[in-house]
Amino acid sequence: MTAGEIDERFQHTWPTTSRHLRVLEQAGLLVYQKQGRTRTYRVNAEKLNMVREWLAWFETSQPNNMPSDLSEKTKTTKKSRRVQ
Repeated sequence: MTAGEIDERFQHTWPTTSRHLRVLEQAGLLVYQKQGRTRTYRVNAEKLNMVREWLAWFETSQPNNMPSDLSEKTKTTKKSRRVQ
């Protein structure tokens, strides 16, 4: 899709759309092809699959499955937040 086509799907301003496209591009999630003044964007499927796998870990993992050293750090951090 072109940047304009993407912009039409959302109800915020052009600068907001443009900024989000730039962030996604910098993260490697979007790639574009420039034709004159027009950029046609497409999703980088390889990077998106990495994000999907990472998110799936959160759906399948339980706090009890955390490595013990990470679990202890989390408990300590939570306790110290409560004290403050």
